[in-house]
Amino acid sequence: MDPAALFAPLTIDRFRAEFLGRKPCHVPADGAAARLPFAWSRLSELLAIAPHWTEGNITLILNRSPIGPQFYMDEVPTSAGPVRRANPAKVEHFLAMGATLVANDVDRIAPELRTVVETLGAEFAALTNANIYASFAGVQGFATHYDLHDVIAVQCAGVKRWNLYANRADNPVVPLATGGPEAQAVIDAARGRLAATIAMQPGDLLYLPRGTYHDALATDGASLHVTFALAPHSGEGVLKLLGEAALRDSLLRAYLPDGRTDPAALDVHLADIAEALAGIVGSPGFRDMVIDAQRSRHGHPHTVRLPNPPALASYARTDRAATVRHLAAGAVLVTARGQLPLGLAFAPAEYALSRPAFSDIELGARYPHVPAPERAALIALLEREGLVQRYTPQLQ
Repeated sequence: MDPAALFAPLTIDRFRAEFLGRKPCHVPADGAAARLPFAWSRLSELLAIAPHWTEGNITLILNRSPIGPQFYMDEVPTSAGPVRRANPAKVEHFLAMGATLVANDVDRIAPELRTVVETLGAEFAALTNANIYASFAGVQGFATHYDLHDVIAVQCAGVKRWNLYANRADNPVVPLATGGPEAQAVIDAARGRLAATIAMQPGDLLYLPRGTYHDALATDGASLHVTFALAPHSGEGVLKLLGEAALRDSLLRAYLPDGRTDPAALDVHLADIAEALAGIVGSPGFRDMVIDAQRSRHGHPHTVRLPNPPALASYARTDRAATVRHLAAGAVLVTARGQLPLGLAFAPAEYALSRPAFSDIELGARYPHVPAPERAALIALLEREGLVQRYTPQLQ
């Protein structure tokens, strides 16, 4: 499904400009065709796929408290040994009591949801997944909380009332509090006043940026909705990349002056580190590293071409010396003849040079986020420089 169809009539451009990461957004169905066709019967079909329903993939919540998995999980013998799976009959028992069912990562077993997850991930360069929530009138599942990622909720059946609160956690990376009534009291005190109540009808879409305090309750019989998580790269990702890049600088690898005996020397050294880090973060080479991380953030689906997989183009490494060097201006291929820019293909270049042999298909499998034309251009460069040569592997 095209993200434009999911958000319609709201355009993606307007969503990005006005709402993404900024404020909640409610897009009513307005009598249009189903935004996301997903019925109770489909959920029943998915619940019959027994291997998926391990502890990490299913949760039951009753009156704002999780039900212990020991009450609905069984140990099941398999050829690989015993595993714990949800028992559908036991799950149904708690649903009859009014428990909310949370079915996690259902895109792994539902192709129609996997398509949405893949397109959303590509559109927003984000980690994505799909969860299903089934709840029942008058019995609350989750208490007020916020999520650590953006949420796109699509109502599929029934009506659910969402309460949105005035305060918003500031780009949270951990929950505000966990562990019982005391923790919930902290959250309830932090959420602020009730800012909006939205009755989600079938076909409605609701977007919540991370940190939005909210809770929800089914108001008219049973309610079924699907949520899609969006988690683009953040400053956390930048810090990890910076740590990797910084260790290429001798200054960042050096011992620190002993601040206990010479705080002035430590001050000077820390100032030098700050200047070096600023130089790294502001460089085109570091920008390329961030873009590479963003390109690899989301899934890159691949369909196995059967019964006729493509022919391999295999390459063997020659004895010519070469390396990849990360410079402020960007990654370069260094050979005896000089330096050649690699653009964003530095990761597959490092891999290709480290291997005695590789194939074009292998390179694509390991680096699917690097577009095929870029991988082909890299292989052509390595061939021109005499660093690899075509060969036919002998299979025994």
